[in-house]
Amino acid sequence: MLADRYWLARYEALTRRIEILRPSEWAEKHRYLPAASSPRPGPYRYKSSPFLREIVDCLSVDSPVREVSLMKGVQIGGTVGVLENWLGYLIGFVKKSPVLFLTADGELSANRFNTNIIPMIQLSDLDRYVRSHDERNKRKTGRTEQRVEWDGGGFMLLSGAKNPDKLRSFPIECLLRDEVDSYPRVVGKDGDPMKLSADRTSAYERTRKILNISTPTIKGESNIEERFLAGDRRRFYVRCLKCDTQQTLRWKRTNRETGYVSGFIWETTADDMLKPDSVRYVCKSDTCGYAHNEKDKPALLASGEWKATVVPTDPHHRSYHLSALYSLFQTWDTAAAKWLEAWDPVRNQPRDIAKLQVFYNNQLGEPFRRAGRSVRYESVLGHKRDAYHSGKAGGVIPNKWAIEHCGSPVLLVTCSVDVHGDNLAVATFGWCRDGRTLLLDYERLEGDTERLDNKDTWGKLREIIGKRKYRADDGKEYKIVLTLVDSGYRADDVYRFCAEYRTGVFPVKGKETRGSMQLREFSEFHTPGGVTGYSVNVDFYKDRWSAALKLEWNGEGLQPQGLFNAPLDAQDAHLRELTVEQKRDKVDEQTGRFLGSVWHRPHGAANELWDCLVYSSAALDMLAWNVCVGQWRLERTDWQRFFAYCEKARPFFTVNANASS
Repeated sequence: MLADRYWLARYEALTRRIEILRPSEWAEKHRYLPAASSPRPGPYRYKSSPFLREIVDCLSVDSPVREVSLMKGVQIGGTVGVLENWLGYLIGFVKKSPVLFLTADGELSANRFNTNIIPMIQLSDLDRYVRSHDERNKRKTGRTEQRVEWDGGGFMLLSGAKNPDKLRSFPIECLLRDEVDSYPRVVGKDGDPMKLSADRTSAYERTRKILNISTPTIKGESNIEERFLAGDRRRFYVRCLKCDTQQTLRWKRTNRETGYVSGFIWETTADDMLKPDSVRYVCKSDTCGYAHNEKDKPALLASGEWKATVVPTDPHHRSYHLSALYSLFQTWDTAAAKWLEAWDPVRNQPRDIAKLQVFYNNQLGEPFRRAGRSVRYESVLGHKRDAYHSGKAGGVIPNKWAIEHCGSPVLLVTCSVDVHGDNLAVATFGWCRDGRTLLLDYERLEGDTERLDNKDTWGKLREIIGKRKYRADDGKEYKIVLTLVDSGYRADDVYRFCAEYRTGVFPVKGKETRGSMQLREFSEFHTPGGVTGYSVNVDFYKDRWSAALKLEWNGEGLQPQGLFNAPLDAQDAHLRELTVEQKRDKVDEQTGRFLGSVWHRPHGAANELWDCLVYSSAALDMLAWNVCVGQWRLERTDWQRFFAYCEKARPFFTVNANASS
């Protein structure tokens, strides 16, 4: 009896509650951010990004949420505060889960492992958990660039979305998908890497966790937008510090009933530059109108809460949207400055379409909607200028006009060539500041292109490349700096022609890619004969020019950035070639799934000037990249510095001694 009472007392003393540590709690106990990787080094605290706490805690072992999708802008701390903290939580607390960390490709996966994951493991005291499951082999440490193993039986595989063979084996309980908008829609015959990777979690249907995190790209083609729309579409509501009205931080908001406009406002200087520290966020309540400044941002964030805006089909899928406007690591002044770089508020039209997409993606965290599907012929005719004639007709480059309306004189001249069986279409372009361009000549060299010794085709092209000079009305003189020849037709002949030149003449071939913003839109290739060529993301340039050709200009003041100009004597039939291609949606015939949009040319329609404009735009980018990255060792192209260098150092033109520069 005494023994029975003893064991009964011991049983009743047992706790019946299991302590669960959440990811945010684990992070604030164990994460340390070094100065080398964080603007706010020291122990990690969600105080600087309170909106991330709920997101990462959805990934706790006791949360019923099975999938989390974060569509975000830049500088909100999502990678550290959600992805890395969850991974540390899986290693240091959960311990038993098989994990897949998926990026765009294997190279990027290895880079993320070395630059982000290893420092996180080391600085969060997780090294003591990481070890090989094969205790007999002392050479195995439990960590390679493809796999990490830790105490408790858990492990993490690292893979790329472009490596589908690695997405078909091993059941996975936790799936981390980083920057999903950089994933290809389809990989060869293997299918969609988003679906392939999700299928890996099917064995853990009741306990699996999937994290999707990315900055969006193009509307209708964005993986993260698709996952955001599939969830409950949560947005972070803050309270006005004056009237307590709940609202999201929106760039601009108009009340349709009253016409009241709220959102971000600022002041500009006499030369239309942003006045520092002038940006304010105006409350959406038209009875309040309080203008919050940058110092109010921490208090606004502290008042915030997440709210679902729809009821999702899957109740276990939470999706979140966060713009950079919520970031404590980036000021509202920075966002406004980037907006003014992309948008002309006076003309109420884009200055630069590429920068506008970057603003929508990186600042607003929203997919960018392309303007229209094709260019109207009437719009293109409006780009003729009576300020100059083509060079072949004896015209000179109108630099005095260009300085007034294009921001600079012509700074360099490029040439592009479209090859056909019976002709070469050749276009030369002069480039001014901010990508404004003047079509100088467009001509067809008629004749057989099979023989490189044909004087009417390849022979005349040699003369254009080597001997043609363009003179300007201010005494400047230009030779063609770079020529790109399309190798999509008669590739071997194009390679042999370009091999005649040590530099300045290269073969190119177009490649169709998704609309992600990359450091550069071209890449080198090498032929078996040793000729260097370039693959060009033609969709990127076509998207940009289809929008730019729709821009209007009244002939006064500075043109919008990236505007196209044609000589007065340009043939209407030639300009029509800029309008024949159309953007069409591509749908999988079997599943009906939207696969993106592609440019389509009607059969038999001439589009040679369009192709030449695309390749000459790539030529400008190549020259700028070579100077900024190749010579100056910058991380990417600094366009303002490049254009200033072209104008002052004069590397691409000469000036007559008796002429004014």
